[in-house]
Amino acid sequence: MVKTKSGLEINIRNETPTDYAEVNDLVYTAFSSVGHEDDTAGYLIEVRKKDTFIPELSFVAELNGKIVGQITLYHTDIVTQTSRITQLVLSPVSVLPEFANNGIASEMILHALEKAKRMGYVAVFLQGDPGFYIKFGFEPTYKHGIYHQKDEERNAEYCMVKVLVPGAVDGISGVTYYD
Repeated sequence: MVKTKSGLEINIRNETPTDYAEVNDLVYTAFSSVGHEDDTAGYLIEVRKKDTFIPELSFVAELNGKIVGQITLYHTDIVTQTSRITQLVLSPVSVLPEFANNGIASEMILHALEKAKRMGYVAVFLQGDPGFYIKFGFEPTYKHGIYHQKDEERNAEYCMVKVLVPGAVDGISGVTYYD
């Protein structure tokens, strides 16, 4: 059990296949409440079918036995001129609207990052709101010479990385491929 900033006691555990339908509904509800229902729920369903999916890095948050949040990390590659370096990408974090702004997303992010580090990963990428993710240590990928495939400006603030092991991406220059 983890206590959120608002005092809610949540249980963060691995998502199981029996959770998928409920989690799919949660993701759709969470993103439709902010006008992004278009492909977000379908995106998660597709991620689970790919070989980049890591069941050990897919989590749900429960409050009194009800699933109220979801987060998934999955493989992505940094493609350099000479190699492919596999690391992680954080998919959209979802929390039911009635539980938003209670610290559930923050606790899930911290949990997922810690688990990823314990599993030996050194970096987590995402596309998201810099104002939110900076508090977790995410920073623009271009500061490390790593760019997202769709980052034509080569300086987009929303393409971000959290380096889990200091210096781990130093000297790596390349492109990541995730949506």
